[in-house]
Amino acid sequence: MARKSDLIVIATAKAKAGKEKDLERALRDVAKPTRAQPGSVAFSLFRSTENPAIIVGFERWESTKAHDKHLQGAHVQKLMAAMADVLAEPPQIISYEVLDEE
Repeated sequence: MARKSDLIVIATAKAKAGKEKDLERALRDVAKPTRAQPGSVAFSLFRSTENPAIIVGFERWESTKAHDKHLQGAHVQKLMAAMADVLAEPPQIISYEVLDEE
């Protein structure tokens, strides 16, 4: 059941041609430490079936504060550095509040 404070973050990243595996590896490297962080409810990665260069990250956090703390983590800083040579364009990162779910 959703709590009023839950925050959903959906991030879409597109790899440069030939860098698809590098993007996948970089995102998989942050998955486990992200899931272990206080306030992390869920973290999943999905690859587009139409374009394998696109990976979507789905994150659920107990609060905006927990997500903000996550962004300051060493593993996120390492990810951002790795992305510079991998991404075809800036990632799209959108935060959502939960309106209705079962």
